[in-house]
Amino acid sequence: MRVGTLALLFFFVLGVNGTGCSNPSIVGVQTYGAVTGRVLDATTNQPIPNALVSVGSLFTAMADNQGAFMLAHIPTGDQEVTARAPGYVTRSVNVTIAKHQTASVNYIRLRPSTGSATVILPPQTPSPAPSATPSPPAGAPSATPSPPAGAPSATPSPPAGAPSASPGSPTGTPPSERASAG
Repeated sequence: MRVGTLALLFFFVLGVNGTGCSNPSIVGVQTYGAVTGRVLDATTNQPIPNALVSVGSLFTAMADNQGAFMLAHIPTGDQEVTARAPGYVTRSVNVTIAKHQTASVNYIRLRPSTGSATVILPPQTPSPAPSATPSPPAGAPSATPSPPAGAPSATPSPPAGAPSASPGSPTGTPPSERASAG
């Protein structure tokens, strides 16, 4: 009985093929490679600088001024490389990534968008309908500014032809009238 139990336990530990855990999908056993290429305009063969290149959503890079890109640390196996840029139609190509190797997709050529693509915009924020005569809400300050409490008030200028205070005159009475009054 002990030998049968040990044999069964030994069989489960080593697995069916005798190599133990050989599933590369298990975390910690994944191997990686890299992918390179260039992003070009399909009509002019000119590089598309700053195009966004990605493998899935975790691995992204921006193309340089020559449209070249390199994505490192990409899981091995069949992968889909996607290139996108404003004003161009997004394009994807398939590539097989080998362990510790750099795969090349050569050129990813993007076609300029024709403007017929449907662009989905976020909903607009509703705004209140304008009224015929807007009125301020109750308790709102008036439109005419008033000086703050304790601030000096502006002195109105005297009407035309009125006597004005002369320098050195404490009362504001012209000197000719002061002499006769004194």
